[in-house]
Amino acid sequence: MEFVNMTKDELEAYGRTVGIELDRRLTKSVLIDQLNDHIENAEAELSDELSDPVYLDAEIEEEDFPIAGEDHPLMPAEMPVIEEEPVDPMIAIQEERDARRYMLNTQEAVIQAQQIYDTHKQRLIECEVLEAESAEALAIAYDVAARAEQSWKRSSGNIAEEL
Repeated sequence: MEFVNMTKDELEAYGRTVGIELDRRLTKSVLIDQLNDHIENAEAELSDELSDPVYLDAEIEEEDFPIAGEDHPLMPAEMPVIEEEPVDPMIAIQEERDARRYMLNTQEAVIQAQQIYDTHKQRLIECEVLEAESAEALAIAYDVAARAEQSWKRSSGNIAEEL
């Protein structure tokens, strides 16, 4: 298969069909390499599984079961047939609309919750910044107060000496 001519979206969709989830944030060449590696490993595992003696024994054991149509000891004699009720197209259309509306409402609720979370996160960051600025201002105020006290003690000591 020509992966080079495919878009990242097409590569991701194809990857899902063969059992791998690709991350479109990666480069296209990395996605192609991952896809090729996965396909090669899957083929190797399949060939190993088919050549596995346990697998071959399992095929032999399957042949020992009775022919289709014969009763099997583990199967019930007859399965009841469940009749399907006719579906009113108008009800089916309305149910589809309701399901789509529910999905859209749910997606909108997720978007709103994300916005609230982002707002609160931003407020938290702003509070942390204000806390850091306040702590810095407090440290400066303590330093100024300590210097003023030292200056006051020196000046009161000089006054006492003069007396």
